[in-house]
Amino acid sequence: MPDGRVALLQELERADETAAAELAEVDRLCVDVLDLRERAHELGAFFRRLRAERAAAAAAAEEAVRALAAARVAAERAAEASARAEGDADAERVAEARRFEVRARDSLHMAQRRAQSAREQMTALEARAEAAERETAALEARARELAALVEPRPRLAHDAVGVPREGAPGIEEWATRARAALLIARSQVEAEREAVVRQANELGALVLGETLPPLGASAVARRVERELGA
Repeated sequence: MPDGRVALLQELERADETAAAELAEVDRLCVDVLDLRERAHELGAFFRRLRAERAAAAAAAEEAVRALAAARVAAERAAEASARAEGDADAERVAEARRFEVRARDSLHMAQRRAQSAREQMTALEARAEAAERETAALEARARELAALVEPRPRLAHDAVGVPREGAPGIEEWATRARAALLIARSQVEAEREAVVRQANELGALVLGETLPPLGASAVARRVERELGA
């Protein structure tokens, strides 16, 4: 058995390990880029809805303020009517005035709660908008970090990746291109690795004089080394 065949198997083993490591790194980048794209898509959708949500929240708050003002007027009038009825000899009229005042106060309390809720919703919406702005800035920084990792990689069409633009839409667009380029590169590495493994299996079968089940290059090399050691 010429030593050159063992050396070639060991070389194929190293090539297999290198390809496996490259695949693992590309897979990690694909996951990171996909996560970035999905979050950027969510933020972009939020910002596209924000104007309409702000208008709706403002309209609800204005309506709640008008309803509260009307409820206050109604409560004041009911209280005045109840006070005037107190001196009335008609007990039924007094009772009716008191019931009207109670209903008016209840309506006022409900209007106050609705107005407070509308204000809180506006405040919460603005807090969400501010948080989304901060997260967008963080995503922009993360996109630049990933671009620095993706850009120098071999096998990529660099003009298909480039530098991410600012803002959620720009991040999403860059991440879409970057992931597509990474997937193409991954398919190339995978095809090369399959060729390496196939070559190792063919060489192992030739050396051992038997048909081997599908094995990785490392497994073939160990099998051959054991046989030669025996």
